[in-house]
Amino acid sequence: MTGAVQYPVFTPESAVGHRRAAAVAAASARAAMRLLTATRVSGQENVPDRPVVFAPYHASRLDPVTVGLAVWDLGRMPHFLAKDSLFIGPLGRLLKAMGQIPVLRASAHAGDSLQYGKQALEAGESVVIYPQGTLTKDPELWPQPAKTGAARLAIESGAPVVPIAHWGLDPVLPVRGKVPRPRPLSTVRVSIGRPLEPPAPAVSAGHSGPHQTRRFADRITAAIAAELAVLRETELPERFRTDLDTQENP
Repeated sequence: MTGAVQYPVFTPESAVGHRRAAAVAAASARAAMRLLTATRVSGQENVPDRPVVFAPYHASRLDPVTVGLAVWDLGRMPHFLAKDSLFIGPLGRLLKAMGQIPVLRASAHAGDSLQYGKQALEAGESVVIYPQGTLTKDPELWPQPAKTGAARLAIESGAPVVPIAHWGLDPVLPVRGKVPRPRPLSTVRVSIGRPLEPPAPAVSAGHSGPHQTRRFADRITAAIAAELAVLRETELPERFRTDLDTQENP
């Protein structure tokens, strides 16, 4: 624990409690989402049968609910890395009960969340981390360049990264929107991409080098963009293509 922040514990006993709380939250979230829009998920077969780092596209304040339900329906308990300001009040109590992982932004302890993410993966759980770290500000709603957290977590843990894209939430809650507008006849499509295996750490002690981490972070962004292009039925912008084809040296 750092200050007032309570980090989760990942044990077989705590996993039972996390899932019990998540089952209640998922039922409530699903009922609420059905009033807003329908959801269709594809690519479930791409998720390997081992702990993974899910890396979603972030373009709506509602997409954590959409992504969380998609991961839950895979039979996985989604452990999100989320900003610490969410961990207060009734929402904060629920997040803690589900074993979500707070991130202390702009703090000397900001990196602590990755260590707890590694603990979750080592315990057989899966982690959800938004590579951008914030809602996209791209005028055409493509992913912005990723920060390196998701790449670091994957490289240092050895867990594959599974990109997730979605399209169709904008009519319900746009990027800058705060109040949902029900569109029950619309459909949000979620696409789960093929896993990206992280390169082996380039230096000793299990830590990744900056250049290696940056390259892998760019591959993650490109993979998310590729899934998004399919959902949008449009060409993948050229700026993502080189990174998508880049393969790390063994």
